[in-house]
Amino acid sequence: MIFDEKYTIVENRHISGITWLLRVKAPQLRDAPAGSFAMVRATPDYVYDPMMRRAFAIADIQGDEILLFYDVYGKGTAMLTERKEGETVSILAPLGRNFFPEDHNHYILVGGGIGFAGLSLFMRRLKEKGKSFRAIYGVRRKEQLSMLDWIKENGFENDVIIYTEDGSYGEKGLVTRDLKELIAEYPDTALAVCGPKGMMRAVMEVARETGTPAYLSLEGKMACGFGICIGCVIKDTEKDSYVRVCYEGPVFDGHKIQF
Repeated sequence: MIFDEKYTIVENRHISGITWLLRVKAPQLRDAPAGSFAMVRATPDYVYDPMMRRAFAIADIQGDEILLFYDVYGKGTAMLTERKEGETVSILAPLGRNFFPEDHNHYILVGGGIGFAGLSLFMRRLKEKGKSFRAIYGVRRKEQLSMLDWIKENGFENDVIIYTEDGSYGEKGLVTRDLKELIAEYPDTALAVCGPKGMMRAVMEVARETGTPAYLSLEGKMACGFGICIGCVIKDTEKDSYVRVCYEGPVFDGHKIQF
């Protein structure tokens, strides 16, 4: 069930770099699927510029609170940083129809930058169910590791391999540096991927070379979030047609789409 509600802001603070954390009390969303997303109204009700909501992955659910990590790029996200604890924020969620499958024996989660927030709830659900997994978190430099505290505070430190391109934290290199070796360690491995398009393309090259199933959580320019505006389409190469990231996704078989 999708809810369009006003939820109370518990926390809205700067984390690092351009990333902020929005935590809201939303008991209706406690069972939101891993991989689903929310459309958040950045402004109070009496402000209509910008008019459209902003799409963010539901990064975690803790009791009756949901966590949304967001990067500040434009007017809407900049205005969202001005929302205060105790205020209410309008959120349409949970959205999406296709999420990460859970029928593989082992998973490698590959997240780049803020894209790690598109995998973190899935990682929690895998751990709760006792599923085998490893996670890879890659950024250019240490100050972009906006979810590092979340990883440590929630007991995932031994499950995550961190890569920085400049070597300022963790392993030096790209997320694909050791990917082939990690895939080879376990039979029936599947990849769950979210991040910049260039990173996902590089991961898909490894997936094709090794014959590994890969599921991509995609982003798109969403105005509505539920399939009406047709603003977030991608090519489905298997069907030779176009599908909507927000409605047919946001998770797709990476071997069957052109993004």
